[in-house]
Amino acid sequence: KFTFASNANATNVGSMTSIRQSPAGQSSETHGYITGGTPHSNVIEKFSFTVDGNSTSVGSLTITRTYASGHQSTTHGYTGGGNHSSGPPVTDDIDKFTFASDANATFVGDLTVARTGNIGQSSFSHGYSCGGSTGATKYNIIEKFTFASDANATDVGDLTVNKSYCGSQSSTTHGYVSGGNDGSTLNVIEKFTFASDANATDSADLSQTRMEPAGTQY
Repeated sequence: KFTFASNANATNVGSMTSIRQSPAGQSSETHGYITGGTPHSNVIEKFSFTVDGNSTSVGSLTITRTYASGHQSTTHGYTGGGNHSSGPPVTDDIDKFTFASDANATFVGDLTVARTGNIGQSSFSHGYSCGGSTGATKYNIIEKFTFASDANATDVGDLTVNKSYCGSQSSTTHGYVSGGNDGSTLNVIEKFTFASDANATDSADLSQTRMEPAGTQY
């Protein structure tokens, strides 16, 4: 972890239940959650924000998946899309799990396109899934699904280019997409508004090009 109060190095505060690459992340007010990852996993695990310690396994996703998008409402975590180990190579499934108790996820809807390397942002009312790919085909999709009821996602806008494996961030008003790959590694930061359905705009640049960056928000 690292503090928001000042610029400082991160410190090691614990370990995941196993070594995995590219899981999705979600946050409640009290805990961080880690879902899926490579080797293909369906694990939901959580760790406390108030006490430094290892994460614990608290449930399972409906299928194994990696490179999926992570989202959260005030009450639930969501995991969408990604690559999985059985059946078609990519999925459009959206799972959700409750923060109130330790439990397995349930299937609640579909993304508009099955894909992997998509990223997630969250407003107070909706989860957003952006970009992603199916093999050589990359997407510029911005889609959203409501937290108020279980439902499929709808296409609400476009990124500036087709790309995947980006970083994701959310403010209270906007979603951000940083870096990624459109055939080459990118340094672009683009944003889209939560207030209405609209395309993203190029807003700034990262300090260097990078693929699969992590995102943090307060």
